[in-house]
Amino acid sequence: MNSTFVRSISRVSATGIRSLHGGATKKTVPASRGDIADPTAFLTKIGRNSVSVADKFKSWEHLFTASTAEMKSDMALSVKQRRWILSWIEKYRQGVEPYVIPAKPVKKKTK
Repeated sequence: MNSTFVRSISRVSATGIRSLHGGATKKTVPASRGDIADPTAFLTKIGRNSVSVADKFKSWEHLFTASTAEMKSDMALSVKQRRWILSWIEKYRQGVEPYVIPAKPVKKKTK
C-alpha cells in the first residue's frame, strides 16, 4: 500500500474527518452597486421588515461577514430573518440585484 495513503488514513482516524476540511472559505464582501450603499439601503430593498434590524449591522463589511451564530446570539435575529438576510446576501454576491418578494399570506384552516 502507498505509504502516503496510509499516513493520511491514520491521520483521519486520529483527528477525525473534519480536520481535512480546512475550514470554511472566506466570504467576499462585494462592492456596493447602484443605489445600495449601506446596510440600511440593502435591507430596505430586500423587504419583509428587514430594515428593522439595520441598526444591528455596523457597516457594509459587517453585513457580509456576520455569521449565522453571530446573528443568532449577538443580534438576536429570528430564524426567518437570518435565513432571509443570508439568502439575499448570497444572491447579492452572485450579482442579483435585490427586489421585494412578498411573503405568502397564511391561509386560515377550515373545518
